[in-house]
Amino acid sequence: MDKYNGRKRDYIELLENVFQTKVLGSEELPSHWRLHYTTDTDGQISLEAIQVKNSISWQIISDIDAIIEAALPGADDTAAALLIALEKYKAAMTLLTEHCELTDEDHNHFQDLIDDFYEMWIGIFGDEGLTNYIHMLGSGHVLYFLKKYGCLYMYSQQGWESLNSTVQTFIMQNLQCGGKNSGENGRKSYIFPLVRMVIRDLLWKTCKADKYFLNLEAQGKSTSY
Repeated sequence: MDKYNGRKRDYIELLENVFQTKVLGSEELPSHWRLHYTTDTDGQISLEAIQVKNSISWQIISDIDAIIEAALPGADDTAAALLIALEKYKAAMTLLTEHCELTDEDHNHFQDLIDDFYEMWIGIFGDEGLTNYIHMLGSGHVLYFLKKYGCLYMYSQQGWESLNSTVQTFIMQNLQCGGKNSGENGRKSYIFPLVRMVIRDLLWKTCKADKYFLNLEAQGKSTSY
């Protein structure tokens, strides 16, 4: 933003439009995403860190080209180098998130892509670009665990992260329907319905619910619920 030849608010509106109409939405159905920033007492604008859920981060990565081209107008060397580096990164992440065990050839290809990405990334951002995750990739730590456990997708916690979002939505939508210490003699609680919802979710995801109702059918019992 500091290199933008114009008002900073114009730059922010430009980036917001890219996110709203090209990354997280379309011209016909734009999203309502906003680029957060702060303004100090002197009127100076500073961008805040972008924090998004995992599903949205993948959308951002998949359309990162449009963001880079808008964020770094003028097609300078930095933008060109970033586009090449992130193509390597996206190809490596596609391998890393495969739902099957990779071959030795796949392992080598993954690290080759990461090495190319790492070299270009550090060349652009220097020490500031060396975050924990970047270090894990560039140092070969991720490759080590990929070889050791075969398929890292099996150990993904994104299902739990998604469930956290569902729980949050459940609480926000139902909190006013009767929470702690409400109801007769203050015995009503929103925790019990929440726990029941989580258990139902896990029963279906683990196929336990399917087996339960199939067993009922085999016994000739009613499966209505």
